[in-house]
Amino acid sequence: MAQTEFVVNKGTDIRINPGCQVIFAEGGIQNQSGEFSNAGEVVIEGNVINDGTLSGGTNSGIFRVLNDVENNGLMQPGQSLFELYGDAQFLTGNQQLNFYDLTLTGGGIKYMQQDISTGGTLDLTDRELRAATNTVFHTNTTAASVLAVHDQGFISADAGGGLSRVTAGSSDFYFPVGSTVNNFKIRPVTIAPFGGDNTYKVRYAPGPTPNSIQRGPELFYVNPIFYHEMERTDGVSDAKITVFYDDIEDGFFETLAHLETDFWRDNVGTVEGPTLGSGPELKSFETPVYTFASKEVALAAFATELFVPNVFSPNEDGRNDIFKPRGTEPFNYEMRIYDRWGNLVFSSDDMEVGWDGTFNGKPMNSAVFVYYILSGGEVLEKGNVTLLR
Repeated sequence: MAQTEFVVNKGTDIRINPGCQVIFAEGGIQNQSGEFSNAGEVVIEGNVINDGTLSGGTNSGIFRVLNDVENNGLMQPGQSLFELYGDAQFLTGNQQLNFYDLTLTGGGIKYMQQDISTGGTLDLTDRELRAATNTVFHTNTTAASVLAVHDQGFISADAGGGLSRVTAGSSDFYFPVGSTVNNFKIRPVTIAPFGGDNTYKVRYAPGPTPNSIQRGPELFYVNPIFYHEMERTDGVSDAKITVFYDDIEDGFFETLAHLETDFWRDNVGTVEGPTLGSGPELKSFETPVYTFASKEVALAAFATELFVPNVFSPNEDGRNDIFKPRGTEPFNYEMRIYDRWGNLVFSSDDMEVGWDGTFNGKPMNSAVFVYYILSGGEVLEKGNVTLLR
C-alpha cells in the first residue's frame, strides 16, 4: 500500500499492478501526458484529470473517486471498475468518458456534462445520474447489466438526453429513468426486442405531456403529468414495451397511448403487465408489439360508454328506486344533481352510489332535475331526469 497526495504526471508511464493499492489522500491526479494504468486499486480523494491515457487492467482494476472525473484524452477502461463514492460529482471534459463497470454510491447526484459510455455493468444503486441533454451509452448486450434500486436509482435527462442500450436477443432490457422536475418520480420501462441486434434509447419526460387534450375517440384521458420517449436508434426489430407506474400516486389508467401526428391514439393490444419491487410496488402496462413509429408513449384511460336513465321512481318497490348511470366507470368519476333553482341536491364520486330521491334525509316531490357527470373536471354527460312518486 502506498499513500500520497496530488500527483501530476508529465509523460511517465505509471502502472499499478494487481494486488497493489494506492491512496491519494486529500488529493487527486492530473495525468497531463503519458499513461496512467491501473490493474490494482486506486482510491482518489480528489479529482481525476486525464489529458493523456487512462487505462484499466484487462480483467481488473478498481478506481474509487471522491470528486470529479475530467477526460480530455483517451480512456481505455479494460475491464476495470469505477466507483463514484462522493456527494455531488461531475463527469466532464472534452473527450468522451468511457467506463467498463460504473457504480454510483455516496450521498449525492452525479452530474454528466458530456456523453459517457459503459461496457460492463452500470449500477446506479440508489443514486441519480443526471444526464441533462447528454446520453449514457450502455453497450453490454447482457439484459441484466443495468441495475438500480427500483424506487431510488435512476437516470434523469432533458430533451435530447437519455439512456441508450444495445440489445441482443429478446430478453427484457431495463431502463431505470425518472426525474426530480415537476415532482420526484422514478418510472422505469423495459423493452424486449423481437431478436436481432438493436439499440433503443429511453427518456422519462416530466411533462407537461404535449397535446394531451388532443386524442382519438377511443381515449378519454392521457396522463398530462409525464410521458416517456422511446426510440429505436439502430436495428429493425419491433419490441414489447412495458411502462411502470404507481397507481396510488399517479392515478387510474387502462392502457398505453402514442402520439400520432398531433393526436394521442391507443396502443392496440395493451394489457396489464408485471409488478416491480415493493414499498411502493409499481404496476405496469405493456404493449406486446410496438413499432417505434412514434417515440412518445403515455399512460391513458379509455373513453367510456354510459347509459343514463331519464326517469326513476323511488317508491321502494324494488324497481328503479335509485338513479345512477350504468356502463364503464370513467376516470375520476363525479355525478352532481341540481333542482330547477340550481341547488345541489346530490353528489357522488362512486358510480355504484346513486340518488334515492331524498335531500337532507327527506323525500323530494316529483319534479325534473338536471344531472352532470364529470371526469377530471370535464363534463361527460348532461341531461334531465324525472323523479316520479
